[in-house]
Amino acid sequence: MSRSARLFSGGPLVLLVLLAAFVLGAFGPGAARADTGYEGASFGGTGTPTGTKRAESVLWWNDGYWWANMWDSVSQDFHIFRLNTLTQVWVDTGVVVDTRANTHADALWNGSKLYIASNRFVNDGQAAVSGTPTHLFRYSYNPATDTYTQDAGYPAVINNYRTETVVIDRDSTGKLWATWQQGNRIMVNRTLGDDSTWGVPFELPVGNNVTIDDMSSIVRFGGNKIGVMWSNQDPAIDGFYFAVHTDGQADGTWTGGQRIPTSEKSDDHMNLKALEADSSGRIFAAVKTGETVVSKPQIMLLAYDGTWATHTFGLVSDCHNRASVLIDEGANLLRMIATGPHPTIGGCNGGGGAIYMKSTPLSAINFAPGRGTPIIVDDDSAIVHNASST
Repeated sequence: MSRSARLFSGGPLVLLVLLAAFVLGAFGPGAARADTGYEGASFGGTGTPTGTKRAESVLWWNDGYWWANMWDSVSQDFHIFRLNTLTQVWVDTGVVVDTRANTHADALWNGSKLYIASNRFVNDGQAAVSGTPTHLFRYSYNPATDTYTQDAGYPAVINNYRTETVVIDRDSTGKLWATWQQGNRIMVNRTLGDDSTWGVPFELPVGNNVTIDDMSSIVRFGGNKIGVMWSNQDPAIDGFYFAVHTDGQADGTWTGGQRIPTSEKSDDHMNLKALEADSSGRIFAAVKTGETVVSKPQIMLLAYDGTWATHTFGLVSDCHNRASVLIDEGANLLRMIATGPHPTIGGCNGGGGAIYMKSTPLSAINFAPGRGTPIIVDDDSAIVHNASST
């Protein structure tokens, strides 16, 4: 099966979306179409062409360009691509990342180095499998040539497991952290002295036993803290949980670990963002609940500024899936995106549809009811899905 990526490029926001099947358009010049966004090249040879899922991000902004880690169907491996905003076409820079198909990645640009964590993934509801390393790639950027070069000594090894996701961030001391779910435990690892030397992975000490379908994510916040959020779908303690490590303390010293106070059940969908320079330590998490009653929240925003507050993005009846949150500091807005049914087709479809967006002021969070504004729609296909952003 071949696949394609579709792009929404609007203001400060760029999204990549996978199409579960690429359909060749049978439209001649001037034919009317209801597309929103820009259709990219066809991809084949890997399960997820943009190589990302839920908590992970494959896009970054640097030197006036949008960049992405995406699959190249010619060489059959992942490359760094640059967006030509005049043509809305992704240009292959030829810089190789992971040569393995069926990997997911999480990209982090810190202003001087590019980090990409890449793991062979397992599908939903499958246990982590040992014997396949998660790699960390590091690149230096040359602004004179607009190119990245892989640094010597990489890739490094974060763990030796196939997992559903691996998410990374970097604390204020320069230490890299990673988290994932393995063996029904929330795991973390960190660098020791330099970016290429990783310690022994360990179970989050304030975590709890989770189900095989749960996952975790990580975020730097408050200037000097790293936070880990995870889902736990065990019916006895179902919910989302959060733990904190203060930079400079012993690696095994974590606080928190309590359930975030909501009345909703959890699902293993989460996407975290934070204002790094915000000393108040605000965090925003787009999550999916495990609710099934049509009047209950399906997608929520969990907002933290010392205490947690919950905001409904969409109800079960809105049929949203796989949400992400972005902070638009220039406009003082939060923007959330999620998959929903194609605008011309009713009913819920877990296989995709179109990508919708809602915005709300940072200072007064409140999302309008309904599915939101469709920002990526393919008139040929009702299965647009799996958005990724920075």
